[in-house]
Amino acid sequence: MPAYRDEKTKTWYVKFRYTDWQGKSKQTTKRGFKTKKEALNYEHEYKATSEEKSDITVATLAEKYLEDRRLYVKASSYAALEQTIRVHILPYLGEIKLTELTPATMRQWQNELKKQGFSATTLIDYHRRCSTLLNFAVKYYGLTANPLRTVGSIGQMESRVDFWELSEFQHFMTFVKNPRHKVCFLLLFYSGMRVGELLALNAGDFDFVKNQISITKSKMHVNGDITAPKTKYSVRAVDMPPAIMQEAKDYINRLDEVTEPLFVLTFSALTKALKNYATKAGLKPIRIHDLRHSHASLLIHSGFPITLISKRLGHKSPDITLKVYSHMYKESGAEVAQFLQNTLVSQSVVNSD
Repeated sequence: MPAYRDEKTKTWYVKFRYTDWQGKSKQTTKRGFKTKKEALNYEHEYKATSEEKSDITVATLAEKYLEDRRLYVKASSYAALEQTIRVHILPYLGEIKLTELTPATMRQWQNELKKQGFSATTLIDYHRRCSTLLNFAVKYYGLTANPLRTVGSIGQMESRVDFWELSEFQHFMTFVKNPRHKVCFLLLFYSGMRVGELLALNAGDFDFVKNQISITKSKMHVNGDITAPKTKYSVRAVDMPPAIMQEAKDYINRLDEVTEPLFVLTFSALTKALKNYATKAGLKPIRIHDLRHSHASLLIHSGFPITLISKRLGHKSPDITLKVYSHMYKESGAEVAQFLQNTLVSQSVVNSD
């Protein structure tokens, strides 16, 4: 496996033959390496990757995996996946060969993440993405087994979601003085839309005759691009209270220039504003996404059917809605029992004494 020095550029290059995944012999050349060692390492990994062997680094595997996933997932999902891999996986595991990955190595990676104070939900998400990456190696690049299966989960999923009661939100709004913040928080709480869906809205998405908002796109958190919404089920028209639509209409009419999208805000700016107002109001802190949970909670405790709530939130099916909010129904169990008790007494079916 010789490497050659290019005297004109003072860099190294390799020229070699390899066997591709179809068993065909091919030749390739790669230039521009600063050292002979880098050139030879490239040749070694290229051959290993092409022949689907496990003697490649996690970094090389990650590039192959990302190249593959780009073809199958929407842009926002790919961006989140890429960020997780490049920021939370490769700095720790990138230079390790697949053949050297052990349960002990993966446990150490988990522990390093836990030291950074991420939430349980976030840690589980990173674990899941890393495990999927290694499953890809098992399927296509000869890794014998996924070591994360031996290690097990990095923690337990948080089963509850935070939300504000209606009275808490109303109290919160008395401290919101910025007109743009005000209409954004009102729309999030009373529509249940995702933050990305809100920040992608144009003025034309508001139907002030039917009192509806059309949700057909979403703003990506990672890079701010406007893309299709999370799933095809997220495309929907949300019926809104006339008073909230009037707030939105008044806000648009007061603008000197109507921009597209309508709300020129970032996720972080809106999150910071929510936190500041909540502190002033003396309320428990919640995430900006928790206004969506607050909307769902309001509808659940008001007795609306899960099918309606699911469609309003843009979920694929009521099963997804129940998975997220099932604990809210459990908390309503005592109220259901009391309701049934009242019906028995009112109908004289049982003795009220």
